[in-house]
Amino acid sequence: MAETGSGWVILFSLSILLAFAVLCLFFWLGWWMSQREQGVSPYTGIPLRRASELSYYSAERVLHYLNDFKKYDNRIFKLSKAAFCRETGRIFQDSINWLDYIYVDWTFLRKRYKGDYVSWGSLTESQQDAVRRSHESLEGFQTERSSPTPSPRNIEPEFAYTKPGPLYVDVQTDTLLGWKIVPGTDLEVLIVQKPKSFLT
Repeated sequence: MAETGSGWVILFSLSILLAFAVLCLFFWLGWWMSQREQGVSPYTGIPLRRASELSYYSAERVLHYLNDFKKYDNRIFKLSKAAFCRETGRIFQDSINWLDYIYVDWTFLRKRYKGDYVSWGSLTESQQDAVRRSHESLEGFQTERSSPTPSPRNIEPEFAYTKPGPLYVDVQTDTLLGWKIVPGTDLEVLIVQKPKSFLT
C-alpha cells in the first residue's frame, strides 16, 4: 500500500515538473518571438505592418473591391491575418501565422495561386502578345515597366517600387498573378486572372 502511495506521489511530482517545463517553454517562445524582427516585405526588405491597422475607409475599400470580383480565386480574405507594406501599399494575405508573427517570403506567390511564375518583362514580345490574346483584358495590371529577369525574387529595385506592382505569368497555363491598385487608395492586392480557355 505504501509503495502504491509513493508511486502516485512520484507520478504527481513528475506531472507538475512537466507542466512547469512546458509553461517555461511557452514563456521563452513568447519572449523569443517578441525579440525577433517582424516580417519584412520581399520587395523592399522593410518591416511589414498589420493590415488590421488600416483605416476603416481603406479596409472597406479593399473588401468592396475584392467583393466586386465575385470569383473564388479572388475572394475576400481576413485583414486580421494580412500584412501590408507602407512603402508600396501591397497587402500580403494570410501572412500572420498561429504565433501571431508576420512572415512573408517569395513563396507567397505560389501560396496565393499555384504555378511557376516569371516576370511579365522577361517574356518576348510574341509571348506577351499570345498571353494578351488568351485574356479578355490586362487592364489594371503592370505591363509597362516590368523586370526583364524571369525569377520574381531577383527583381531589381527600380521595378520593385512600380505602381501597380509587378505582373507575373505562369507560362504553362497563361494564368496571370499581379498586383492591382484598390480604387480610391494607395493599396494594392494580388489578383489571379485565368485565361479565357479556363472560363469556358
